[in-house]
Amino acid sequence: MGGSMRALLTEDEESLGAASILTQMVSLVIALIIGVYLRYKGWQTLHSAGAALLLGVIVGLVTRLVNRVEAFREWIDFSDNFFFLFLIPPIIFESGYNMQPTPFFANFGAICCFAFLGTAISAFVTGSMVYGLGAIGACYKLQPLNAFIFGSLISATDPVTVLAIFSEMGADKNLYSLVFGESVLNDAVAIVMYQTMLSFYSRPIDMHGIAYAISYFLMIFVGSWAIGTVTALASAALLKFTNLGKSEEHAAPCIVVLFPYIAYMAAEALRLSGIVSILFCGIVMAHYTKKNLSQKVNDSTTAVFQILAHLAETFIFIYMGVATFLEEQAWQHVSLTMFSILAVLIARLFNVYPLSFLVNLFRRREKRIPKTHQFVLWFSGLRGAIAFALALKSTQDLVEEEGRAILTSTLFIVLFTVLAIGGSTGAMVEKLQLRGYEQPKEEDFDEERLEMTPMDAAEETPEGGSLRGRLQELSRNSTFERLDKNYLRPFFTSEAVEPDPSHDDGPGNGEQASSAGMDPQPLFAQDGPAERTSSRVV
Repeated sequence: MGGSMRALLTEDEESLGAASILTQMVSLVIALIIGVYLRYKGWQTLHSAGAALLLGVIVGLVTRLVNRVEAFREWIDFSDNFFFLFLIPPIIFESGYNMQPTPFFANFGAICCFAFLGTAISAFVTGSMVYGLGAIGACYKLQPLNAFIFGSLISATDPVTVLAIFSEMGADKNLYSLVFGESVLNDAVAIVMYQTMLSFYSRPIDMHGIAYAISYFLMIFVGSWAIGTVTALASAALLKFTNLGKSEEHAAPCIVVLFPYIAYMAAEALRLSGIVSILFCGIVMAHYTKKNLSQKVNDSTTAVFQILAHLAETFIFIYMGVATFLEEQAWQHVSLTMFSILAVLIARLFNVYPLSFLVNLFRRREKRIPKTHQFVLWFSGLRGAIAFALALKSTQDLVEEEGRAILTSTLFIVLFTVLAIGGSTGAMVEKLQLRGYEQPKEEDFDEERLEMTPMDAAEETPEGGSLRGRLQELSRNSTFERLDKNYLRPFFTSEAVEPDPSHDDGPGNGEQASSAGMDPQPLFAQDGPAERTSSRVV
């Protein structure tokens, strides 16, 4: 009798699980159809991300009102473990793997400035304002450390709606690259900052503690970067020296799909940042691994990553909407929510405008970030999945009541920024006359970097030209580009790379570089001649 009862309970649990998954799948199909319809009609006030979020809110409300079975609600509710292990990896990897590297790296100095320094400024300003307002009794008071933890997690931006509208309307290519690049690195920085702030619970906040926190941040970031880079290079070497990327149309895509997850899970297993790891794994694989794939394999893997990322992204917004009514919320602390929205907007001001001024000091006059672009950078600081997932995690890491207050505030900030700010982006682009440019393409960018060193400002003086020329020559002969062209690409890719004529380390150097770039004797032979040209140059 006991055994049959346990079997019956198991069957009930499986049935509830299947019903909840069915509900999620149907919601996902409906959200995708609505997104297509909105794009077809050209609606800009409600985009696909906002529609998926609202659909999730409706599903969550109906589930709360109609279905009283706790097990069903647990299945359908937001799970931070499921989010970080299964939903976020394809989105982050796809952003690195399929991004256009030329515009990204052309603005790399500005992107890093906004992503690293800007995120720190946003976290500090938000945390200070939230704590200060709570201290004077204007809203619910958070403990000082918890206020800065909240500032760290809410600094993670997710401008998916803004970027989609930029693409459809043809916004300026440099503006697109800045918004996209900041969001790609910003998520990773915010997560590492969150982990770093939590470390202060186990040590005092003094000079030694701050030094430890900085070293801890660097250890996580550099360690995660190293894992992602090494994993990507390993995938490139495997596909080159076995020739699988050219000869195996079934095994090669599977290998390419698995390596990013290896990087992500390795970093998570070592308690580093899987997001940092898989992001740089995608960037490095795009630069090396893609060149070892046939055109058919390249196209299939690119399509797979785009499909997985789009499905995960849509599902996440539904997921967040569902959690609005299924997660326990701290409705009594609505004052904290209202002031948090204000703090986030003000913190974004202290982030964008001072750093834009700083970046412009190091740029040529024609390459500086104009005021209209600075306003869009401030305006496009939407919050999304990363901030919400960290807020949900904070309910376990912090005091229960403060964690719930942070979760409720974060959820309403996500709703406000995605629906209100995201919905008004189209009108803002029209108002600022930023429409009419072609969608960003690599050939639109000069090979020459946008960033300058302070000494490059001397170009406007008569003697500055020769100095700048010498600096550019020094840059060409001593930077990563030379190492990449003469050593890394010949070793890790099967494309022919002409040796750098300025690189002369002795007799026969050119022949060595050329021979290193030739296809190796394949481990797995194929019928017919092997392909020697790269399928896609990034």
